[in-house]
Amino acid sequence: MAARSPASGVPWTTYLALAPAVVVLVLLLVVPLTATVYLSLSPNVLVQFEGPGLDNFAYLFGKPYYVDVLVRTLRISFVTALIVLVVGYPAAYVLKDLSERTGGALIIALTFPILTGPLIIVLGWMILLSDGGPLIRPLVRLGLGGPWRLLGTEAAIVVGLVHFTLPFVVLTIYSSLKQIPNDLVEAARSLGAGAAQVFRRVVWPLSLPGVLSASIIAFSLAASAYVSPHYLGGATRLTLTTLVAQFILATYNGEMAAAAAVVLLAIMAAIIFLFTRAVSRYVR
Repeated sequence: MAARSPASGVPWTTYLALAPAVVVLVLLLVVPLTATVYLSLSPNVLVQFEGPGLDNFAYLFGKPYYVDVLVRTLRISFVTALIVLVVGYPAAYVLKDLSERTGGALIIALTFPILTGPLIIVLGWMILLSDGGPLIRPLVRLGLGGPWRLLGTEAAIVVGLVHFTLPFVVLTIYSSLKQIPNDLVEAARSLGAGAAQVFRRVVWPLSLPGVLSASIIAFSLAASAYVSPHYLGGATRLTLTTLVAQFILATYNGEMAAAAAVVLLAIMAAIIFLFTRAVSRYVR
């Protein structure tokens, strides 16, 4: 007879099935994160101190240039998350009422940016947003202003990030809306509730878990994105991810790159935790 855990009564052999996943998690997540944190506490050619210490973080937060990079990263992430939620929720709401064939075809079309990858998306937007591109040139010829320059701006970064993160948000909210029983909606209608009341009293509260998940996904993807800020923002609109790459590729300063990466990870974790705690009381 297999030995059982005294706490749960589950055979010990059951936990062996988790061993491969735990090993992979430790090797590919815990070990690299631990190494990154240790490297961020080490002295380097830019900041000399008796390590390990927090001097690298003090240096980053003590320079207005790096603080501006942090603020820009958070601003772009929040704006991206807000836009995709405003655009994605109505799209998901419409998708849930479509037939299986039509809805399936639209979902496949919606996931096309995910299948192509962020690099292809960004290259397409670089062509569209260029000064002589098919988006700007007709507007200038019509006398609607210009010449406009969108490449190298935060607006261009947000456009690329919205395009890539929107499918994740729509699919997450769509899954949440599909789980709402039709009986609840029909019951509300039978009691005299109008369309607006049904949405406000039934659909919206029950879809909040999906909205919460979609918000976290959108913010996380935007904050950790590299391709869109690098190609659409350029060297004048650095975010924390492109700053990490600059430390590594331009100055070969792995310690400062690790410090910037830890700052990004810590701030993302703190914001997600506080946001989850703030809205959890509204989630049923």
